[in-house]
Amino acid sequence: MPEKIFLSYAKEDSGLVRDVLDALRKHHLVATDVVFLDPHDLTPSDDVRRKIQEQIRSASKVVIIASDHSATSAWVNYEAGMAAALEKPIVVLGRKGSGKSALLIRGLPNVQSIELEAA
Repeated sequence: MPEKIFLSYAKEDSGLVRDVLDALRKHHLVATDVVFLDPHDLTPSDDVRRKIQEQIRSASKVVIIASDHSATSAWVNYEAGMAAALEKPIVVLGRKGSGKSALLIRGLPNVQSIELEAA
């Protein structure tokens, strides 16, 4: 079965997605399929929480981008909690020395942390 990664990030951090995918390749965490829910793909009748649960359930692991925005994002926190509840491996990517990775890791089982050098 091909590996599928669910990518969780705050919408304000959408420009970081390319950098994150490069970092995943560097750490040999490349999946054949990286998915995230694009708000533009949702319709008003969609049950967003159900869609998130379905995508995380079918993923091999969940990658969370740790930032100021994600630390306060209700959706990123929901996705992290759902990943933990579904016992999915979680990889938290954050800027070295920011402390954001540590905030997201606290209380989550099965977590790997990767800190990126500041650009």
